[in-house]
Amino acid sequence: MALSRFLSPSLLAITLTCLLYLSAPCLAQQSEPNVDEAGCPNLTLFPKLVTSVVVSCRRGDSVAVTMPLPPDAQGYAREKSVRGIYEFREYQITQAAEQERAFESLMQLAPMAGFIVKYSSNPSTITARNGDTWILINVSGDFYNVSVVREKEKPWIPVKDAEGISKEMQTSSYINIYGIGFTPDNQAVNEEDSKILNDVLKYLKENPNLAMIVESHKFSTKGSPQDDLEMTRKRADAVVGWLVANGVAAGRLQPKARGRTKPLTENDTAIEIQRNDRIALVKAQ
Repeated sequence: MALSRFLSPSLLAITLTCLLYLSAPCLAQQSEPNVDEAGCPNLTLFPKLVTSVVVSCRRGDSVAVTMPLPPDAQGYAREKSVRGIYEFREYQITQAAEQERAFESLMQLAPMAGFIVKYSSNPSTITARNGDTWILINVSGDFYNVSVVREKEKPWIPVKDAEGISKEMQTSSYINIYGIGFTPDNQAVNEEDSKILNDVLKYLKENPNLAMIVESHKFSTKGSPQDDLEMTRKRADAVVGWLVANGVAAGRLQPKARGRTKPLTENDTAIEIQRNDRIALVKAQ
């Protein structure tokens, strides 16, 4: 054989033995491609990196995952616990070059898959969202994992009458009021669109010794935080003005503009925007 011209007799014998008797294991060890773990199909909602393989997976029908979020207006860390249908995949990145740019590649994949990146910390953490679906990505060396949670939205029923206001105030000394309308310049209450204010008035008259902070909250999808702060200043003044005009002592009420500094939830969906846009009554200490 021509091969014998390049190998010593002993090395030739070993090579021929491998080729003749161990050909399948030898070749498999050298050329078998990396494959995903059995029983761990690819995620349908978020593609994997091309040079990665699934090494483990989990799922559950009601699992809570803590999603890191950007700090609030005061610089304090925020997070959100999301509970719902859960899928988990752990991946190993098989090529060294891709390991070095894994974080950047995943940041690019998120919007391509329809997700909005809510928070990221290079090179380890990404939180992203697409409607009711959240993902948390953790990157570490040649491994990364993806937790996907499809959130089961909790029912939201705003308080509608004085009795509900009273019960909530007894429980938490704080209540969010919805259904108050304002004039286009936000300088006054639109009474036709503000029936709930009659129940607020009834509650305050039934509890004449209570002093209240009247907070206004707004998180616009456009404009600036300063614009929202100014809008909520006008709205808080308008609500206090209406209550005073209808018989509540001015000394019992303190208007407070909050702007977008204390959202109840993220501001991505129509319901979330509606929940963040509110007047809050807080018992003064």
